[in-house]
Amino acid sequence: MNQQIGSKPNIILITTDTQRCDTLGCMGSPYAVSPHLDRLAAEGVLFEEAYTASPVCSPARSSLITGLHTPVHGCIENGIKRKESFQTLPDLLKLQGYTNMMIGKTHFGPVPESFDIVHEVSGEKSADAASDSYAQFLQPHGVPRGSHGPQSRPEELHMEAFLIDRTIEELERFRQTGDGPFFSYCSLLSPHSPLDPPGDWAHLYRGKPLPPIDYRPGDIAALPVQTKRLLGFLGGEAEAEAALQSPEMQQKIDEERRLYYGLAAFTDAQIGRLLDYLDASGLRESTLVIFTSDHGEQLYDHGFSDKHNYYDATWRVPMIMSMPGTLPMGETRDFAVWTDITATILGAAGIHSRYVHGHDLFHPLCRGERSPRHCAVGTLYRSAAVATKRWKLEYYFEEREGRLYDRLNDPSERTDLFGSIQYMDIKNELLEALLSWRANLSDIEYLTEVTGGGGPVARRIAPHTLGMSGEDNERRLSEMAQRIEEKTAL
Repeated sequence: MNQQIGSKPNIILITTDTQRCDTLGCMGSPYAVSPHLDRLAAEGVLFEEAYTASPVCSPARSSLITGLHTPVHGCIENGIKRKESFQTLPDLLKLQGYTNMMIGKTHFGPVPESFDIVHEVSGEKSADAASDSYAQFLQPHGVPRGSHGPQSRPEELHMEAFLIDRTIEELERFRQTGDGPFFSYCSLLSPHSPLDPPGDWAHLYRGKPLPPIDYRPGDIAALPVQTKRLLGFLGGEAEAEAALQSPEMQQKIDEERRLYYGLAAFTDAQIGRLLDYLDASGLRESTLVIFTSDHGEQLYDHGFSDKHNYYDATWRVPMIMSMPGTLPMGETRDFAVWTDITATILGAAGIHSRYVHGHDLFHPLCRGERSPRHCAVGTLYRSAAVATKRWKLEYYFEEREGRLYDRLNDPSERTDLFGSIQYMDIKNELLEALLSWRANLSDIEYLTEVTGGGGPVARRIAPHTLGMSGEDNERRLSEMAQRIEEKTAL
């Protein structure tokens, strides 16, 4: 299964939780306070069209740890467990001599035994009864584990500071006594709620302008049925819209958004401490650093503050790859999907797995090439979506309902063209591409294990089955999307 194809750098994966793209200045936001991530982008490659595999916590994280899309690993929504039979990212790295560290939030099911060092936090920041490593750290300070809003506790006792400290400590210990390369997964919980920036960070955006809320009356009523069902709006659309208009709700929204952007800025500062350590320790040029977030959130764009949807504010995520001296610096690329992160980490480690539903981005970047992806694709419960530079198509299988948006001319994604006769050909071609991709999603590992024996037909088809690759399906979709883009550009 695994083929060693190159040298083995150290690898650090930093993820945040629920981070919108407009919290980063390097992504064009004039409202962001993000000097450290902006520096990382200047020292690496920023993906301007990166998307999570599924705009929900556990499904996205399960896709990352397995390299598989949600219909294959089984976790299609929060509260639904992934299948545990698949080899995971740290399993494959372990076979190639990596020491694996898991520090922070998991939310992808059981922690693989191939993680050698684990500092897991259980549940969310608000979990009062958790007895995890963070609770143990706080006990001598007499500070409760649960967080429920802006904090008076010192910055160094905040969960994100704790996780960065543990990461730095483990990296320094390994630098002094370890052998071989390491993979460190630093998984932060902010800026997910509760919105708990400590000290002055809670007031950072007081009096400062915020990104305008992208909302118009009727937005909630226009949501797909599945989205309304997931968010609890089905049958109560009018009430939900009316609730947004009260002065009390308007004040709550304003306060919530200011805390959110302040918490994102505090998280940036914590990541900056880790980057500073890498510079000071001499690890920077031998370490591939990948930064991203599991999904964004609406933050009242389109009338609600949640995930579970395909709007860009939620589905699109920040993503930066940096390794000075190896990867380009200060450059941008277009598309990436969260399953590509798994393939990229494996590729950088000299490993190729044909089971993974993603592209290795590391080696194309080393060669100065563009991303092998020409579109984004993802799933959400009983639906799937594809996004090209111009088009976004969503399809909801149970309801046989769709959405089609012209992203260039309608960046707010309000004019649904799915039923338009004028755009019927575009819709049909995108729908064919998406449904073909979804139909061909396969558990290649299982097919490989069970193929063999049988009669003449079985023997004839076996080489084809055994030659299947999870990446092939992604490549076919990209080729179809590229042809559609080229046709509509004429």
